[in-house]
Amino acid sequence: MCDPFKEGANLFVRFSTLFALGLKRTIKTGVLCTPFLFLFPPAINASEVLSEELLTELSWLSDEGAETLSFMLLAEAEPNLDENPQAWSEWHQKKIELLRQKGRWQDIIQEYETLPVNAPDKHHNWVFTELVKAYLAMGGGDQARDLLMSLIWDSEHDQTQLADWRRLVIQSYLVDGRFDDAQTAILRYEQDYQDAEQLAGWLGLKARLLIESDRANDAALLTVVSDQPTARSAYVLARLNGLSPLDTAMLNEALTWVNQVQLDAAFKQMLFSALFEKTKQISDLPQRIAALESLLEINNIEVAQTTAVADALWHNLTEYGQQLANQQQLLVGNFGPWFDLAAQLSQSETNQSEALYAWLAIKAEGKDINAKAHAMLVNSLDQQGRSELLRSLYLSSSQFSDIKVLPLALMYRLIDLALAVPDLAMASRLMSQVDAPAGVDVIEWQLRRARVQILAGVPEHGADLLREIVAADSLTNAQIENLLLAVQDLNNKTRFEEAFSILADLLPKVPESAWRYELFFWMAEARMAQQQYSDAARLYLRSAKLAQENQSESWSLTAHQRAAFALEQAGLLSDAVNMYQALLPGADNATRSIYENQIRRLKTISN
Repeated sequence: MCDPFKEGANLFVRFSTLFALGLKRTIKTGVLCTPFLFLFPPAINASEVLSEELLTELSWLSDEGAETLSFMLLAEAEPNLDENPQAWSEWHQKKIELLRQKGRWQDIIQEYETLPVNAPDKHHNWVFTELVKAYLAMGGGDQARDLLMSLIWDSEHDQTQLADWRRLVIQSYLVDGRFDDAQTAILRYEQDYQDAEQLAGWLGLKARLLIESDRANDAALLTVVSDQPTARSAYVLARLNGLSPLDTAMLNEALTWVNQVQLDAAFKQMLFSALFEKTKQISDLPQRIAALESLLEINNIEVAQTTAVADALWHNLTEYGQQLANQQQLLVGNFGPWFDLAAQLSQSETNQSEALYAWLAIKAEGKDINAKAHAMLVNSLDQQGRSELLRSLYLSSSQFSDIKVLPLALMYRLIDLALAVPDLAMASRLMSQVDAPAGVDVIEWQLRRARVQILAGVPEHGADLLREIVAADSLTNAQIENLLLAVQDLNNKTRFEEAFSILADLLPKVPESAWRYELFFWMAEARMAQQQYSDAARLYLRSAKLAQENQSESWSLTAHQRAAFALEQAGLLSDAVNMYQALLPGADNATRSIYENQIRRLKTISN
């Protein structure tokens, strides 16, 4: 049976989550944990081998982005290792496969480090191989090779394992750029294994070495007939390094491979670099611009790469804008016709319109002209739903390393985009540079800044802002509500004392209303998290009393329940018993049973 009174600090997290979701006024009466039951699916029988139905569901949930739920379901399905080692191995293998699909390499390393000592040897070897692949994917060729060598020389193994490990050693040399060593290892492997050419991944391995040796055409010939992923991706890389121009089909396939988490980081770096260089060779300006824009849509690009692409895109946009202006014989200095043409083109040729705006924003002389052009470019991209491109253009380009040079209206739009991602660090950086926009309440703006800073990892700065806000002469109900949300963010960052002191400073400024019992409640939650149970109990009881006076029975009930638990934690067992007995008359049958069980348990402990 659900026991809401044993959950301690975890309940604080739940309450904070409810508060942050705006559900603080919808806590149900009765048993505290009841509202949360719908969040969790029924438990799975852990003794059963994973069914195909469950495997399909796990993969689907993970693909849909519900990773936490997927791993939770998988954890519930964990078989008993001692009773069924085979079922447990299948379960653990699926867990690591899900981690691999999401590129969670550090988690795979953790799985190996915490592998039970009684796991089957075969499974242990399989997980070891996944560990090595994780290091390779992260670019740690030397770490992977050290692990492999220790096994190759210091342990017993069958020929299949040895062959697998030797191929991974070759790959580790490639990751580290040790191409001569890789070539030697490949030759020795082919001498020892006559069927090497038939192995999955072998052609891709050899092709990669050929590419590194400036033999891209040979690599392309070697892999052209293969559909095996490592060979096909190597073929694409070889084509990018060759003399053939970049066509649409090759561009799209290269983009697909660069986004594959299964490919190691070093290979994807090579692929991206080759694709970027090939893109810059496209002679047709609109096609080149479109290709550069597609590069900015690649997942997990390194910061330096994103900056290089964004800079190249700005350069080509302005070049295209100049080309269009020359064709229309537009005069520099008389920019009215430039804007007229851009507005006309925005109805049919948005790429041309954006190029003209880009030139006006970057090249034209006159801050008013620049600001207007920036605004029009942002509006054009916004209307097309291209917010990611907009963010990259302005927040990744070295063109705007000093963000203060951006027009104020653009700064506000970029803040909204950063919050939508969310990129809280960027939002915090942008908001620190600007004041509240016209028509926006200054305190509301400061509250927004505070929450962003807290969530972005600098809670001490957010707390300072909240103290400044609390020092104001008066606050509206909306401001108080948003301030409480910010305080809950502080609590979630375990800044309990700061949260408590801010609430205590706020208390005298809040009139006798519903806000006061909420303040007392959240102050009590902070004290509970700090294990100051007696203080917490007192604050809960103040909250309960005020809530009852404001006819908020559900809040009063919850506060009384939490007070009883706080008293128990403080060692005041008789007081806790009294509290539960006082709750009995208004309880329904199910809740009454829980209270009675709590009373019996506490009396037994007391005796």
